[in-house]
Amino acid sequence: MEEWMKKAWIAIGFFVLIVPLGILITWNYGDAWGEWGSVSDGNTTWVPKECSGGAPLPDYNVPGWENKLMASLGYWISAIIGIVMSVITVLGVAKAIELWRRE
Repeated sequence: MEEWMKKAWIAIGFFVLIVPLGILITWNYGDAWGEWGSVSDGNTTWVPKECSGGAPLPDYNVPGWENKLMASLGYWISAIIGIVMSVITVLGVAKAIELWRRE
């Protein structure tokens, strides 16, 4: 494995480890800024609708895992699923570009 890729995986691993901080902060201080809040430019106001696009784990959580320990595990699972989906997407696009360039 190339050196830059090792460093990238270490950085990703670090971010996965600190993911539960997000849930601890929101439980202690409320929702993140702008999360589901309305946005106004003076003339119009836009209110985001709840995402119903089929997220694997809506709200970064496993349904039924309400206590802080289980919710933190849900955040880790959500982070890992997101990373896997992102890596698969990037590798798929890279492979498609490689095949397109061969033709």
